[in-house]
Amino acid sequence: MKSPFVLAILSLALMLGQRASMATAQKMVFAHYLIYAPDSIDTYKREISLAQSKGIDAFALNTNVYRKNLFDNIYEAARQVGSSFKLFFSADIHVDGNGRLSPANIVSMLADYRTHPNQLFYNNKALFTSWLGNNNDYWSFYGYANSKAAWDDIFSQAGGKSLYFFIPFFPTDGSYYGVKGIVYDTFGSTVDGYFGWESSAWNYLGGNFDTPGTTPGDASSLTVSNDLGKTYMAAAAPWFFKNLGGTSGTICCVANSPSCNPAAGRDANSECPCHVKGNYQGPGLWVQHWGQIIANPPPLVEIVSWNDWIEGHYIAPGYSSGAAASSAYVDVAGFPHQAYLELGQHYIQWYKTGSEPIATKDSVYLFYYTMPKSTSIPGVCGILHADKLSDVLYGAVILSPGPSATVTLHSGGSTHTQTVTQGVSVIGMGFSTGTQSLTFTRGSTTFTLTGAKPIINSGMPKYDFNVYSTFCADVQNGHCGS
Repeated sequence: MKSPFVLAILSLALMLGQRASMATAQKMVFAHYLIYAPDSIDTYKREISLAQSKGIDAFALNTNVYRKNLFDNIYEAARQVGSSFKLFFSADIHVDGNGRLSPANIVSMLADYRTHPNQLFYNNKALFTSWLGNNNDYWSFYGYANSKAAWDDIFSQAGGKSLYFFIPFFPTDGSYYGVKGIVYDTFGSTVDGYFGWESSAWNYLGGNFDTPGTTPGDASSLTVSNDLGKTYMAAAAPWFFKNLGGTSGTICCVANSPSCNPAAGRDANSECPCHVKGNYQGPGLWVQHWGQIIANPPPLVEIVSWNDWIEGHYIAPGYSSGAAASSAYVDVAGFPHQAYLELGQHYIQWYKTGSEPIATKDSVYLFYYTMPKSTSIPGVCGILHADKLSDVLYGAVILSPGPSATVTLHSGGSTHTQTVTQGVSVIGMGFSTGTQSLTFTRGSTTFTLTGAKPIINSGMPKYDFNVYSTFCADVQNGHCGS
């Protein structure tokens, strides 16, 4: 007969084994979360509850500054919400006006939160990621010979590499041998996988800024990771636009100009303060890439991002004080993106289960930016690659089983009508200035979703190609939001 102590040890071992097997058996979806705004625990709880309700399993807490009070608060918020929602760190390895992370900072991020009940474990190890971190110059500041030596020492100080599962984003071209050489050959057992930040989220490599999904970044990265016994994490993003420029000059930076100040190994355009990544696709970039991920699923997906207001790829409502603090660069309240989150819930469930969910209600979505790409604002800094954009009003519909529906897009004085059937449909038309709306008709139900912002081509203080979106999650019952 086993003693109570032995039974307790066996029970603990079984629990840990179940936690490890669950973490690797099921696909998981995370959201990249910039942890910098001094929000309350209640605000964090509100965000966590919303993310969890949409199928997101964890936040990847990204920072390039050590902010222990914020870390403590969001971990406490997760604890209060419940143990099923998890957190892990994404160390942002770059220097800016806010500061930089030291090796000691990263050690604390690893060791101080590893045993927290809401720390995410993968393969029975605390998951940890980084954004950049393979630039030797960054680490030479602290006396390290190279970046691998730095990471090895950090993990050693944090209790040993065996405690942590490390999946960094190090810049590559997304090709098989690019990932193999830059990540896996160089770092060996220091890394457990690869996060395809740019080659997955904004897959417009090789200068192709016209059509999303034209490069095999996800497929190549997944294949090489599988071949070498590593773990690939894909990235899904709705959009990318930022404008940090002033009012002088015709464009904030010229393609591949040294003024873009790229980090080592990155495309100079990635550092341009005023640019778009690729051609605007409304929900299409979001929907198309989720479809690619579902067709060739990696074990992990990170949404880029929950709350990067400045770069325009946020999917969260502006609960955080950081949204208002970013108002000098982006009008978060005026350009809501929650329609992406609502639409994404369908794809998150599809990715996790392998089967497309059957909708139980009809939902509609509307997406557009608010000025034509040909708009000219004299004396104001322009946007790199804005000429590649398509001036299109997009609508999306998720239709429950039953008869088909008719959707009509209205843009200024123009219309476009299309019949849609069960599942997801995306429709579009070239936009005109004026009011933008979508009319949905099915049986006796007719509903019109109207955008709060018109499209205009004059009187703007600067160029703004951020996306405006709105949605109605239940057309028949009028459960709508923005």
